[in-house]
Amino acid sequence: MVATEQDQFFHTLIQSAQRLSFDPRCPELYEPGPDSDQRYGMTAQWSPLFDTPIWASMSEQQRILLTRCEVAQFLGIAIWLEVGLQVALLRANHGADPARPDIAFLLNECADENLHSLMFIKGVDSIGAHFYPHDRLQKLLGRLFAMFAWHEVAYGIVLAGEEIFDAMQRDWMRDATVADAIRRTSYIHVVEESRHMAFARRRIRDQLTTISRPRRFLSTIAIAVGTHVVAKSLINRRVYEELGLRWPEVKSAIDANEHHRMMFRSATASFIEFLHREGLLNRVARRIYRASNLL
Repeated sequence: MVATEQDQFFHTLIQSAQRLSFDPRCPELYEPGPDSDQRYGMTAQWSPLFDTPIWASMSEQQRILLTRCEVAQFLGIAIWLEVGLQVALLRANHGADPARPDIAFLLNECADENLHSLMFIKGVDSIGAHFYPHDRLQKLLGRLFAMFAWHEVAYGIVLAGEEIFDAMQRDWMRDATVADAIRRTSYIHVVEESRHMAFARRRIRDQLTTISRPRRFLSTIAIAVGTHVVAKSLINRRVYEELGLRWPEVKSAIDANEHHRMMFRSATASFIEFLHREGLLNRVARRIYRASNLL
């Protein structure tokens, strides 16, 4: 059987996975450096409180602790998102021919995602941080996403999250002020997620060629709402209350922080451009992305 252009694309992704994959279970990834207590949990500029009066009032050690707690929250959301994606996509493709190149790569992607989750768990533990519980609404929305998200919506929401984490982690992996374990695991995630993002974009494009206008409209709104949930979930009041900060003051500072909005708009610029190019960015969706500080 002659391979189609689509099949060849997925074969190329599988070959890429064979050439360039890592085993994040390696203990050496999480070994602290000689000055590990003086390293941030992530690049300081990615803290939602960076460049606010609260940040200015903190000592260096308080800033280090803050970013370690915040990166734990961020990576906890990454795990929550990746597990939801797997449930949604495996459910949608249950019973499909496993020899199909796209299904074969999907299975490889799920293997990667599970290892990434384990990697994030070990990375967070290595810097002395911990994950924070999700609130009830977030748990409910996560279950609804996993059970009911259809193809282009599932890929679209997860692509939004992947774009945000890709931008953040490209900074973290290059930043000598960041803890070694976070730098190393960020590099692995950036390299392997580049395949996943290419896969998601292709699956969305392929799906859009077969859907009706009403479904496209519904998918456009669903992707925007899901992206809004992901973006807002990165901020967890428990992080700040645990550090002895007053949540009303923190929320007010973050809401007024133009630097924070600028960082996240830059992180999703290519995602927003992709949505526009594929006809998934209407007036209603734009309002939602503005409310998410992504436009």
